[in-house]
Amino acid sequence: MELTPDQVREEMDRLRRERDQAFRHMMRLQESMDELMQMVAGQNERLDQLVAMLRRRDAQLKRSEREIHKLRRKLGLDDPDPEPDAAPLPEPPPPDAEDSGDATSSTSTEGGSTRSGSKKKRTRRPRSRGGRRPPPEDLIGDEEHHPVCACAHCGGTVIKRDLLTTRLYTVVPSYVRARTVRRERNLCADCGQPTTATMPPMPVARGLYDCRFLAWLVVMKFVLLVPLDRIRTLLLSKGINIAMGSLVSLVERASDLVATIDGEHLKQLRAGALMAFDGTGLKVLIDGYEGAWDGYFEVFTRDELTVFQFDVTKHADRLQRRMQEFAGFLVCDAESRNSAGAPKATLAHCNAHPLRRLREAVSVQPQLAAEGIGFIQELYRLEEQADSLELGGAERVAFRRRHSRPVLDRFRKWLEGVRDGPLPPSDPVRKVAVYYLNHWEGLTLFVDHAELPLDNNASEREFQRHAKLRYASLFAGSVEGAHRWATLLGVVRTAQKCELDVEEYLVWVFERRGSHRKCFGMAAAELTPMAYRDLLAAERLAA
Repeated sequence: MELTPDQVREEMDRLRRERDQAFRHMMRLQESMDELMQMVAGQNERLDQLVAMLRRRDAQLKRSEREIHKLRRKLGLDDPDPEPDAAPLPEPPPPDAEDSGDATSSTSTEGGSTRSGSKKKRTRRPRSRGGRRPPPEDLIGDEEHHPVCACAHCGGTVIKRDLLTTRLYTVVPSYVRARTVRRERNLCADCGQPTTATMPPMPVARGLYDCRFLAWLVVMKFVLLVPLDRIRTLLLSKGINIAMGSLVSLVERASDLVATIDGEHLKQLRAGALMAFDGTGLKVLIDGYEGAWDGYFEVFTRDELTVFQFDVTKHADRLQRRMQEFAGFLVCDAESRNSAGAPKATLAHCNAHPLRRLREAVSVQPQLAAEGIGFIQELYRLEEQADSLELGGAERVAFRRRHSRPVLDRFRKWLEGVRDGPLPPSDPVRKVAVYYLNHWEGLTLFVDHAELPLDNNASEREFQRHAKLRYASLFAGSVEGAHRWATLLGVVRTAQKCELDVEEYLVWVFERRGSHRKCFGMAAAELTPMAYRDLLAAERLAA
């Protein structure tokens, strides 16, 4: 049967439509297949990571239990002949979990722990999987969509097939905004008296800066350690001209708002049984005095609490006003000022100081200095063992008396030999021996008290941020500025040790200590970083 031209065209169009329909169906099937393959690949990768993580944790757990058991038996804390019904020892880790090589002996750095030369199998660190870490899922971000309008090869019409998603880090430029607060002021229909809406909480009534701006300024200076002149330069780059005097007044206001909280921290420190104390310098400018005055900056710390104090001089009477009622253990340097400033406290001194002096003396007396270093490092090595065994309280005291006391007895004989030997009084090793023997009670007090550390490094580490800010700022503008420096740095440091968002905490405090102080009616003990942390925990549980 012969077809007409119109019938041929209709048949060709039908065949084209069927072909296009079949092609689209095939593309949909291919897209579904690709999605399934991606899902399967992702699940397999997650399963591989999970299996590897479980294997590593199992091997580490078995290895740790085995080493702890061996160490306890070596130290005599466990019965070498366990009872028949005692739990069996854990199985040794798999062969691939440990390296066949022997560990070399190592010595810790200053004030740290040491490991003896006993040979141990060095564990092989598992190789991490997954490559680069992606941005956290809860990180606030923006989404972008980039369409494909035409084929990049021929310019033809495209058929939607897939959507590729990439998550990466970016930075939004920081800025300062103008906050406009509109409050209604209405008249009463009955009495005709006006009523105005309450102003939101502000650091000070009728102020130009709100609590968020004040908290940001404190974070910039005492968390990021940026001096005020650089903060002003940053604001000028955004077109905001705030005088230096205004920034200084804002820091003063922030210090006044948190001063009672800082005093509450010191009160809690004095009420405890242990406190670490140290001091360093801070230059200040004083009217009528040419140049910068060398002031004295102190730190008092325990666990999460940290308090800084500033004094113009280093006289003991100033320290005594703060510490005269403290009757616990004071971990500090062996200075006469400390004993006079805390008459009721029991002083525990720092073993890291003679260790530093012995290391400095290696160039003069290499053999003698190395012998003295060995004694102190042995004490730190024993402390590391006690930490690995998680000993505390009476168990730690028993451990120290059994192992650290004999080391100290041998060390004392060595010190007496150095002191009474032929070395001149100016010899650095002999100076260390005289120092240690003169302060023997305070340096060895840790043996009979589990809560005492070997050194005062806890308080010395608190000066790191102060030293960086001092280096960037050179000096405090006045004595009052130095006191504000100490107050804000102490409150910020305590909030950091509580693992808080410092800016959010300060906003919360300023709102409750500023213009709405009487409305909230909260005492200083209710506004500490610890109280704020407990409040956040309670809110998370309630949610």
